[in-house]
Amino acid sequence: MGLALAVPGALVIAAFLTDNAFSPAEDIGAYRPLCGTGHATILAAQTVSSAALVPCVPELPSGWRVGGADVASGRSVFWLDSDQAGPRAVTITLSAACDVSGIQPEPSDQPGTQRFDSPPIVGTRFTGLRIYTCPGGCASYRFDFASGASPLLIPGLDGLVALMLRVRLVNYVRAREGLALCGRGAPCPR
Repeated sequence: MGLALAVPGALVIAAFLTDNAFSPAEDIGAYRPLCGTGHATILAAQTVSSAALVPCVPELPSGWRVGGADVASGRSVFWLDSDQAGPRAVTITLSAACDVSGIQPEPSDQPGTQRFDSPPIVGTRFTGLRIYTCPGGCASYRFDFASGASPLLIPGLDGLVALMLRVRLVNYVRAREGLALCGRGAPCPR
């Protein structure tokens, strides 16, 4: 009798565990790259080892949060969600190079960079592209606000993301771990 009752219970538990095993992961360990010497920022620096600067997240204003991150060899991506501008309102990509042909250069608000802004499109949605180039790298910010989001959010975009020197991370990894963060600022051991 006990065995007859235990078998259906075991089947329900097995079905639940099997379903969870094949469900897509929502958090696979990619954390927000905070400005500083955290693991996520070091990982971003490692993905594009030629870049002199690495995008990072300072303190975000109220209503903004890091929605997620995707790190792969040759690029690092993270995005910001907003309670007013919607999910993935700003997507930041670090890569070795960007095509800036046909994009208007602007005075840069980030030291050591050149800034390029494509003309924003304001209609039912606000979309735009800002690119910062630095030696060996490029950080692009793609804006895609939800339909009906206020254009008054646009001036607040400055300062959402900062660019920090990769050499700061190189020095930290060398001092803290005794390892080389290979690439710009640290030759790879042979």
